Amino acid sequence: MRLIIYGAGGIGCVVGGHLARTGHDVILIGRPGHIKAINENGLRLITPTGTFTLQIPAVTGPGQIDYEADDVVLLCVKGQSTEGAIRDLKAVTEDVPIFCLQNGVRNEEIVSQYFPRVYGVMVRVGAVYLTDGEVIARRDPPGWLITGCYPEGTDELVELVANKLRTASFYVKTTPDVMPYKWGKLLGNLNNSIGAITNVRGNAIEPITRAAQQEFREVLSRAGLRFISAEEVAREWPAITEPLRGSINTEAQSSTWQSLARGQGTVETEFLNGEIVRLARKLSMPAPVNETLMQISQEMAANHEQPGKYTPAQLCNLLGLSR
Repeated sequence: MRLIIYGAGGIGCVVGGHLARTGHDVILIGRPGHIKAINENGLRLITPTGTFTLQIPAVTGPGQIDYEADDVVLLCVKGQSTEGAIRDLKAVTEDVPIFCLQNGVRNEEIVSQYFPRVYGVMVRVGAVYLTDGEVIARRDPPGWLITGCYPEGTDELVELVANKLRTASFYVKTTPDVMPYKWGKLLGNLNNSIGAITNVRGNAIEPITRAAQQEFREVLSRAGLRFISAEEVAREWPAITEPLRGSINTEAQSSTWQSLARGQGTVETEFLNGEIVRLARKLSMPAPVNETLMQISQEMAANHEQPGKYTPAQLCNLLGLSR
């Protein structure tokens, strides 16, 4: 089995790097600058327990790969890139299983319009990608994943891919009902935009986080959708609460923060806070906090602004919140 990492950014290269260094057959698909650096010097994977330089085949598009029967795609692009990436993949192969290692809850729906075998993956991986050719895995073990068939079920391939990821040091749980876990992860990801806008984390942004998450709960309750919170996951899966073997503290925050820091021009917020806005509109409900967070972060990205445009107090004022 070849594991094709489509979206070789932070998450993609941490997952692909750990798979490659433990003997798995990996191909990376990524942005030209990053891929050029990897092809010239190898992928530099920095972990709490050591730094690895990995020679991994790397290309800039799915059309540069000759697909084989046992290939599996691990889709790691951000939500705003999913549609284009999948169209490009469909142009060169009719059928390949796709595991969506992505934040948000809409990617699987998009992919299933093009490919029949789609798998959801709830991802908790600490990754930093700011420099071409280099990624940092913040933690050891590098992260934990929950996976299953989309929209529901499990199969032999889920278990096979899960076992490969386990041998690469990840905690992996399989489930026949993966989407409630992904909705639960989305609850935490609402904070991505707040940290990116303010360049602050912790108690200083807690009132904003609380307001965004309250909207989430109200909208999901009205929609009748179930989510499984991080606290519930920890109770049902005690292994993930065990002490880390090591960690790396960095200035970099979430993937949204990193997109702004790299001046990428786009952010994933439409598929995070924007998902609550989208669902609220269907229900004729307001979601002003998440809508404003989405708009501000998207404008910052379009204007190539760095993280930290507003202080937490300024952002509270813009959102109409008292501190």
